[in-house]
Amino acid sequence: MASKAIIAEAEQVRLAHLERRARSFGEDESRISARRTAAALLDPLVLPGRARHLWRYTDPRRFVPASDPTIEMPLAVTPSWQISPPHAGAGLIAGGALRAIEVGDEARAAGVEIVDLHTADDEGLFGSIVTADHGFVEALNAAAWTGGVLIRVPDGVHLGAPIAIRVVAGGAAATTMPRILIIAGPGSEFEVVEVHVEGGAGNLVLGVTELALGAGALVRYGLVQRWEPGVAGHLTARARLAAGARLQTSFATFGGDVCKVDLGVVLAGEGAEAETFGVALGAETQHFDQHTEHIHEARHTRSNLHVKVALTGAARSVYTGMIRIAATAAGSEAYQENRNLLLSRDARAETIPELEILTDDVKCSHGATVAPLEPEQLFYLRSRGLPASQAQRLIVYGFLDETLQRLPNATRERIGALIAARLHED
Repeated sequence: MASKAIIAEAEQVRLAHLERRARSFGEDESRISARRTAAALLDPLVLPGRARHLWRYTDPRRFVPASDPTIEMPLAVTPSWQISPPHAGAGLIAGGALRAIEVGDEARAAGVEIVDLHTADDEGLFGSIVTADHGFVEALNAAAWTGGVLIRVPDGVHLGAPIAIRVVAGGAAATTMPRILIIAGPGSEFEVVEVHVEGGAGNLVLGVTELALGAGALVRYGLVQRWEPGVAGHLTARARLAAGARLQTSFATFGGDVCKVDLGVVLAGEGAEAETFGVALGAETQHFDQHTEHIHEARHTRSNLHVKVALTGAARSVYTGMIRIAATAAGSEAYQENRNLLLSRDARAETIPELEILTDDVKCSHGATVAPLEPEQLFYLRSRGLPASQAQRLIVYGFLDETLQRLPNATRERIGALIAARLHED
């Protein structure tokens, strides 16, 4: 009985820390209640079994904070930061806090909001797309997130320049838990680029992004991860699309020691469309784990996915992709492709495509390959006078180019520059 009393007292202390922390950010009672609910899911913290296929290749213990993340921690002081044009707006999350917000004049005049998520009116959408019970990482984030941005683009507003969100790992708190909510009004059109950078040994990032697209909205969302060595991170981004909405997601994974990405789209409205394009470059002993879901709930919805991975050294990549077409989604189309290029004998890749189709009136297919570098291609380029390293880079460029060409110009240039820098490093 005494031990139970001690555990109960510790739990009350933890909840008190959590609530005091939330109130210091100005959160209202509904937001604090959501934190309590999420925290209850973690008591006790039960990690997924390694037999579950989504965790078969990645140890979930890598994403457990070394200390209780609900307890207040000092925040790192970071330099001021400004985004250079052309951008419609920007936000900086660093040291566990939102450090800077910038909204361009044109965007502000159109009613675009980029505000602190702790105190923002979220229209009841916060936690509705990525629920706290989605997984233990999402529950940790829902209970203890700090540093959040809400981006809201009103109905019918079209932005010619992207909105940039920069998330800096590290600082005084070893664990960073950012939260981003993107609300696209009906008929709006814009691009958001979320970039994760910096960090070091012992740093952990557990990020969650939610996207709610109104009817007929068109959103381009880019998720770029280029952490420094030593960082482990889990990034979840999920979207819900109303009728006629279109979402193009591009993700690029380059840095850190261990990175797990969970991307999902629910096509909830008739005629909604989603495209997902991803690239990953792994070296040395990096471990990347990518999971995607395209869930078709409504009729005449369409999804398309292309993920390309190139690995060298003893790097490892895992890809699991689910296409689910509900009985209510007749007339839908879906395609999924994952290609892996192994540049060394010790590199390894696993690819697991999954289909769950509950209606006959669909078009659905998938493709997956894991292959080493073709010696004939390398020989041909070297016979033309190219050094081995340059010849290998050209082959990797060619391998990734098909996917890159499908991206918007600005996103393609940004990711292309990162690929070039990474290949020249290796």
